[in-house]
Amino acid sequence: MVNGSPANKDQMGQEMFRLLKIFGLASLGLVLLLSFFNERRANNTGEDPTFRLSDAGMLFFKNIRRIDYAKRGMAEANIDIYTHKGFEIDSSKNALILEIIVHKNKNAASLYLLQQGQLETQQPLILKSVTKEKVNDKLEITPGNRYEHLNKAKKLFNWLSSEMITIEAKVNGAWIPILEEKKEKEAFVNTYEDFLKITSAQ
Repeated sequence: MVNGSPANKDQMGQEMFRLLKIFGLASLGLVLLLSFFNERRANNTGEDPTFRLSDAGMLFFKNIRRIDYAKRGMAEANIDIYTHKGFEIDSSKNALILEIIVHKNKNAASLYLLQQGQLETQQPLILKSVTKEKVNDKLEITPGNRYEHLNKAKKLFNWLSSEMITIEAKVNGAWIPILEEKKEKEAFVNTYEDFLKITSAQ
């Protein structure tokens, strides 16, 4: 059996490299094309990109973060509601709970501020951030839409990011502290951060 000459081997190597380069570029082009059409399809749904679910983010949430949440579904609305286990679900406890609502038929998610205990009857619910007995800021929570819940959750997240701040709610004319416990604060912060990870809201 006759071995090929060095020249033939070089020619074959160059040809193989050329074919691999062509296939590589073709594959890259296909990926970019599919990404383009997926983006157009997502934009054509009319869904605000702010609330659109990220496949990678949702995969991370389900595989890593899901264990920290209790889940309840509403089949008629085709939604799943995730509540961090750091929140104490007790109708007698005054609490402000942040939930993630996943709209499965829209491939979207939103945040919802759930008022519990005496806070539930306060409409609107007035909150204030306090540092060393000095009022820094106030926030009014109403039923509102998903944009309002997102913006108000962001403000509360920023308040909770400062260890010096306490949050109080106005209930029947008196101010009472809320989100005092470490596990509640962490539950709120983690829920907000997880929402950012699964959507394009960042």
